[in-house]
Amino acid sequence: MSEILSRAAVFAATAVVLVGCSSSTEPAAHRGTPTPASTQSATPSAEMVAHSNEAPIQDVPWSEVGPGWMLAMWNEATPSNSGDEFEPGEPTPYNAATTLYLVNPEGGRYAITTFEAPGENGSLPSLVDWSGDGTRALFTRRGDDLTVIEVDLRRGERTSFPVKDGFSVSPRYSKPEGKAVLLLKSNDVDSGASLTRVDLTGKQQLTYPVDKLGGEFNAELLSTPDGTRLVLGTDAGLSLMGNDGTPGAGLPVPDAASCSPLRWWDTDVALARCNGTDFSYSRLWLVPLDGGSPTPLTFKNDGTQGQDLADLNAWRLPEGTFVQAAGGCGFVYLAKLNEADGTTTPVSVPDIDDQRSVRVLGVADGQLQLQASLSCGTGESLLGYDPALGTSTVLLGGDVKGGGVVDAVTYPDSQ
Repeated sequence: MSEILSRAAVFAATAVVLVGCSSSTEPAAHRGTPTPASTQSATPSAEMVAHSNEAPIQDVPWSEVGPGWMLAMWNEATPSNSGDEFEPGEPTPYNAATTLYLVNPEGGRYAITTFEAPGENGSLPSLVDWSGDGTRALFTRRGDDLTVIEVDLRRGERTSFPVKDGFSVSPRYSKPEGKAVLLLKSNDVDSGASLTRVDLTGKQQLTYPVDKLGGEFNAELLSTPDGTRLVLGTDAGLSLMGNDGTPGAGLPVPDAASCSPLRWWDTDVALARCNGTDFSYSRLWLVPLDGGSPTPLTFKNDGTQGQDLADLNAWRLPEGTFVQAAGGCGFVYLAKLNEADGTTTPVSVPDIDDQRSVRVLGVADGQLQLQASLSCGTGESLLGYDPALGTSTVLLGGDVKGGGVVDAVTYPDSQ
């Protein structure tokens, strides 16, 4: 069962101490030559593009971009499972280029940049984060080393730097504006988990003293919105650390062997997912940063009571608390919390087949922002779901443009 729970933690972050972090370039990920101002700046007074319509980067109404907007990687290949065969001449994940779109709440989209097809032996960059100032996106490309790629969303230009031996590294932007990158390295055969901060060229700024937490760091992290403090996951609960590396108070969670901070539930209250001391169950907890007693949100899920094998995250709306739940074999779905006993009930979302996985990206304006995908395969569509009305709108993919939505993230204030 510990194996099931471990596989179910699909949002866990991983990462390696940065070595050789000088700025570098790669094809289609380089410091571009600035184009004339008339082609690189959006028109501030531009109106938002309507549902299913598309516009170029120059037409992004940046004064309107905020909660409810999303970044999505889309290509024309039909969503597929590993090992699927394709007809000759058919677009595939290997021969199809992938476009990064900025998608507004109505489903209008703006083409930011296009990544070349990776080829049979290549890899497509993965979209991992959106800077707090809303102007840049962070990607990773896996290979012998990890390449961290940044895209300027206003110009479409790319810069990159390598992380040597970065197979177990996961980067994300620092808060609040994304002026640096945090590199989380997971535990591997060579060394324990670590946390490093680098600038946007890969130059090391700080190695955090995670060995002084009072518990073993597990490469899980949540930043306070102002960026002044970090909430770190340990084998006994959570622990605070200043952004300057100053160790703070420990936040123990009862009967916990390992905890992952997920998101903010209230001001100074973190939602965390913790395994039991023997890893026989997991549950979601609300952990106050002032040292108050943590409160369980879900029941002790040991994976033996129905479809829900593990609760991975949760979001509170007026209609109730919605949970990202895990089924078997990598299947994830939307569920609703039963407040009386902490169990969950599956939610059927219109426009998504019940056999598809449903990944919750965030919440904005009372709607859940969702990505549908094959249960154990690639992404299919991007949707907005209104639980009050029980309706959904396909924003990209599916019957809007076809193809598949490979990756997606929400505007940072709505995560």
